[in-house]
Amino acid sequence: METQKKRVLLVEDSREMQTIVRHAVGDICVLQSVASAEEGRRELEKGIYSLLLLDVHLPDEDGFEFCKNLRAERKFADLPVIFLTGKTELTSKVQGFEVGGDDYVTKPFEPEELKARVSGKLRRNKSSGASFVMAGFKVDLSLQKIFVMNSDGSETPLPLTPIEFKLLSHFMKNEGKVFSRQKLLDLFWSDSLYVSRHTVDTHISSLRKKLGPPGANLKSIFKQGYTFTAPEENRERGHEASP
Repeated sequence: METQKKRVLLVEDSREMQTIVRHAVGDICVLQSVASAEEGRRELEKGIYSLLLLDVHLPDEDGFEFCKNLRAERKFADLPVIFLTGKTELTSKVQGFEVGGDDYVTKPFEPEELKARVSGKLRRNKSSGASFVMAGFKVDLSLQKIFVMNSDGSETPLPLTPIEFKLLSHFMKNEGKVFSRQKLLDLFWSDSLYVSRHTVDTHISSLRKKLGPPGANLKSIFKQGYTFTAPEENRERGHEASP
């Protein structure tokens, strides 16, 4: 059976460099390219990625600062980051590692070298952060599925649509945080025109039904939005890394 390719995000404003990177690694991963830090942050919020390729000179933010800010957030603390930059000075390389970079590739580079480094990072990150347990559910980010953990040790997959998976896994990764309807629309429907705010309500309602009794933990906060809170009895099971 063919192994599902992992998703890699490239934050690079040069169209030419985007093409070079795609030719180098496109056959070993699913590559998504964006041209700014703002777009990169938005893409990371709404998608599941196994690796970030990050240019240092971005039009709206320094790449080092972008990485430093990512590392300050728990959900991105373990996301592998490879810097792609024309900065060859030792001080720049040291800075890249100090802010949380895992590797540093200088431009111009040999495509085969970049491919080898990306492949190596994806292999080593095969299980890291691939899934977590929250409130009696196992969230598998690689398969993009959520399973009910039964008392007999078995797991039952929830029949979620792709957008429902993204919504629910986002809530579970950000337990207790409130997201407004507009914020959810921006995160998950930003590319769709004429989407009503009621679209969020419809999807939340569907999720609650599919979750069963635990759906009550996907709460509506008056005039603020929606949040997910794990029951007290399941808190000790939340945020565990799967074996």
